[in-house]
Amino acid sequence: MNETKKTNVLVLYTAGFAFTEEQAAALAKDYPQCDFIFTDDTKASDEMIEAAEVMVGFMKPDVVRKARNLKWLHLSSIGVDQHIDKSIYANPDILLTNSAGTYGKPISDHILGMMLALSRNMHIFRDQQRQSLWKKMDSTKDLFESTLCIIGLGDVGMELARKANALGMHVIGVKRTPARGLPCVDEVYTTEKLDEVLPRADFVVLSLATTPETAGLMSRDRLDKMKPDSYLINIGRGSLVDQDALRDSLAEGRIAGAAIDVTTPEPLPPDSPLWALPNLIITPHVSGKSPSTYRRHYEVFRQELGRYLSGEKLKNSIDFDLRY
Repeated sequence: MNETKKTNVLVLYTAGFAFTEEQAAALAKDYPQCDFIFTDDTKASDEMIEAAEVMVGFMKPDVVRKARNLKWLHLSSIGVDQHIDKSIYANPDILLTNSAGTYGKPISDHILGMMLALSRNMHIFRDQQRQSLWKKMDSTKDLFESTLCIIGLGDVGMELARKANALGMHVIGVKRTPARGLPCVDEVYTTEKLDEVLPRADFVVLSLATTPETAGLMSRDRLDKMKPDSYLINIGRGSLVDQDALRDSLAEGRIAGAAIDVTTPEPLPPDSPLWALPNLIITPHVSGKSPSTYRRHYEVFRQELGRYLSGEKLKNSIDFDLRY
């Protein structure tokens, strides 16, 4: 009797992604129809990569090109920038999923931290502390009853809306397609209405993917539409914002401040003029870091693997045309 061929699953660990030994053992127990290999991405042989039907992690496109038998690539990230080019896949019917559902809670916490720091001048007081300077400031903003515009209502955007709603903020959502009845979102508009929404917002948060349509979304003209006492926060991708225009808007006081967790390029070069702006908070693409991220990585993948083996539609499937 011929044995049923098992599904080869290659899980590549990186600095920001790994399963615990217990999680790896649970996967092997729950899915005996799979042959799992768990290894660091630097230790994966060409033979391992070529044999894989399923690959998990965040690997470079050159690694994907070697995966001649790949049917499904599950990314440990939300962004799919490097993996949206179909030419890197041998299989034209490749399935691509991301880890949406993993990062909403930690990234929305990070955004709220940025909003509070900016609105309460914490970044300025920190600078004063280094100078042993005791100096009060009157220009603060309450989150309560402020208007928050969230551009991008995916996992991160909706989790932020929930938390902002609990703080008494008026939440406006902007998304590509029309929607009604979204929980904790007071108003929803399509991106065609963005120019009308920006002048109303006290905080503008970018939580969307970069596509040909969204690259450069926050142009100089759009930054000029924001209120002088408003703040911009970007945790999406650096390419969403015209960084030269942002520098000018901040330096000239056309907006009150900004906080960015993403830049173009990354890392941000030491000679970038953005570093010297006192009303800008920069974090090094760490908004998704969390002690519980590994657990959520595991749960998202475990559920998707069950769907894959059952022939069901994958929940986090990426549309190659839409690029998310």
